[in-house]
Amino acid sequence: MKTKTALVTGGSKGIGRALSEMLIDQGMVVYSVSRSSDRSIDHENFHPIPLDLSDLGALQRFLTDFTAENQVPDLLVNNAGYGAFFEWAKFSNQDLLNQTQVLFTAPSLLCKAFAPLMAERKSGVIVNLSSLAVLFPLPYMPIYNAAKSALSSLTHSLMLEYDEFPRFIDFRLGDVRTSFNRSSLKQSSKDQSARMKSAWMQIERQLHNSPKPEVAAKKILKSINGGQKGVIYGGGFFQAKIAPLAERLLPKSLTRKVLRKRYFY
Repeated sequence: MKTKTALVTGGSKGIGRALSEMLIDQGMVVYSVSRSSDRSIDHENFHPIPLDLSDLGALQRFLTDFTAENQVPDLLVNNAGYGAFFEWAKFSNQDLLNQTQVLFTAPSLLCKAFAPLMAERKSGVIVNLSSLAVLFPLPYMPIYNAAKSALSSLTHSLMLEYDEFPRFIDFRLGDVRTSFNRSSLKQSSKDQSARMKSAWMQIERQLHNSPKPEVAAKKILKSINGGQKGVIYGGGFFQAKIAPLAERLLPKSLTRKVLRKRYFY
């Protein structure tokens, strides 16, 4: 019986690592794509692949080589990403492009490479980790919000095109206690306004009070194993259950007022 394979971006730490460990425990071979080549999981079924997803030329070469050597993965998880916290006027063009490429263009190219082949094979699952920021944007993180919204929209567009295989999951992740904030690019604190500092303090509090990566990974795995598809929310109880319901019921103007009060006052 053929051993199933998974391709996980950002699999060296956080949610990606926790999910990779769980997939290996289920007997899968995991290929982890990340900027780091460290063997973060000491197991014969874990294969780290160093790749900067903002380098689209390198990504295209990787896709050609991977398909030739390993054919089509049974599971694709687009998890890799990073934050950038700047006033819009001070967002550099390069950071804007890099973040867009990592959070949206690279997942799009991975979906383009594997979705048609999964459909032809009549099996396969693609999990795109978007964000609760699709509904509730984070202040001073405009490209993160926009790219995650675009990834969510792409997932739903592909679900229309591929009605059976591959099975698509739009996993809208809430706050999870990872190194996300520490690794985010940030405007110098001496250049931050009082509003920016207030917003960052709240973002830090949210992260500190959020579930561990293993909690999110277990829910993703449950969705994969349970045959689920479409939108699934992850995070704490409020973010996963209450917040999506509130977004449907509250007027957009009121939602913006609530967010401003939460982050700025």
